[in-house]
Amino acid sequence: MSDGNISKIGKFYQGSTVLITGASGFLGQVLLEKILRSLNVAKVYVMIRAKRNSSADERLQRMLDGVLFDRVWQDPSKYKELRSKVIPVEIDLDCESNMIAEEMKMRLQKEVDVVFNLLASINFNEPLDCALRTNVEYTDRLLGLVSQMKRLKVVVHVSTFFSNCDKSMIEERIYDDIGFGGYANIMNIVSNLDDAEIQAMEPHLIGDFPNTYTFSKKCAEVMVRDKYGALPIGIFRPPIVSSTYQEPVAGWINNFNGPSGLVVMLSEGLYSAAFVDTRKRPFLVPVDYCVNALLICAVDIVKQRSLASNIPVYNYTNPGDIFTWEQIVARFYEGLDPVKRMLAYLLTATVTRSPVRYAMCKTIMRVEGFFLDVMRQLRGQAPAMSQVFERMINQSEVLKFFTFHEWTMRNENVQRLWGEEVSQEDAELFPFDLTKMDWDDYYRNFIPGVVRYAIAPRKEKDEKTKAVAGNGEVRKYSLYSIWSFLFHSLLSLLKNFTGR
Repeated sequence: MSDGNISKIGKFYQGSTVLITGASGFLGQVLLEKILRSLNVAKVYVMIRAKRNSSADERLQRMLDGVLFDRVWQDPSKYKELRSKVIPVEIDLDCESNMIAEEMKMRLQKEVDVVFNLLASINFNEPLDCALRTNVEYTDRLLGLVSQMKRLKVVVHVSTFFSNCDKSMIEERIYDDIGFGGYANIMNIVSNLDDAEIQAMEPHLIGDFPNTYTFSKKCAEVMVRDKYGALPIGIFRPPIVSSTYQEPVAGWINNFNGPSGLVVMLSEGLYSAAFVDTRKRPFLVPVDYCVNALLICAVDIVKQRSLASNIPVYNYTNPGDIFTWEQIVARFYEGLDPVKRMLAYLLTATVTRSPVRYAMCKTIMRVEGFFLDVMRQLRGQAPAMSQVFERMINQSEVLKFFTFHEWTMRNENVQRLWGEEVSQEDAELFPFDLTKMDWDDYYRNFIPGVVRYAIAPRKEKDEKTKAVAGNGEVRKYSLYSIWSFLFHSLLSLLKNFTGR
């Protein structure tokens, strides 16, 4: 492609050297895939930790061998060229003085133009000191390195829309209303406490925040403004990020965070329950649109920082007529095969906002997990279902704050980009306008995507799961349906007393 035929976004990245932190995560993998497939960059440095007896290079190669990157490698003649552009950067964030090898540090300082900081711990139940260390202290160390980069054009710090979820209205600005003298003082307080004292103080320190993750992400935003406001930096806030809409394939997801964790049992035809206020409207975006928005916002940050000193903030959410949880769940069901769809409507699924009813459902799921593990052991399989159900229950508890609340927000920066700021050509190459999505189609493809890309690969690794086939599947669904029916009947009898 000649220079004259390259889009505005393509021109910005052409020949650039990009650094991605947190590239092994869900969002980071899709960002790397899109860059390799759609942009003619010089290099992509991928910051990644060594883990479980695997070097950073080995972890990167396993990631690149995944189905997500199939379209990148579909032309074998270009494999060597594209693969040579991706360079792992092994990092040890716990070692402040030597977190990156000196030679690599010098390369980064000399070569990098564009930085996407996706590094974060998304463990909602993490102790406060650990969340602050990862999301604030480690971000501080990384941006300290970034500030020494001689060719730096832009830094995009990825936060979360829920970094200010203690407010009913969220605007595109940094909120500096952290109690106890600010984030630095809180970090100092926590550093002088033992684990038991931190646990006791945590509710007071985080205030109205539902968990340490959202609180620490708010602290990180303030730290970015206070210490690195002079950099060409912007803050990108996505809400719940879920499976792909179109690119590189529809429905790709590799984790059970968020809604995907709540539909695992549903996709298997087993009884499950979710603690959700179905009247509420969640903020949820597909990961491929989120990545395209990231790439476009980076270009806009350069422009905005040349016009004003304030750090631009992008609330990447859809303020329009988004679906309620009830409408979303109905479309989830449409993605099931006919038999499982019928079972979901009649027997195997409960979505409730009643604490009493959900408490009953939790008991049922735990008993069901025990019963299914007995069946597994009789077949010579290791017990696993109780653990799966317990994870699902924990996931529902973690998400409760978000499934029972609604927010209003303003996102003029994002809407400006949806308008005339982005050319028609770039809008087609990097689709990111949430108002133009077919959300019905997206939610229908959700469960098939979870099954194909998150559940099936894990089953393939389980040799014992492979052994279950043939008539065993028929017997399984018959038995599971009878099991679900017995307990669902009890729930139906009590529905009028407990509400939804």
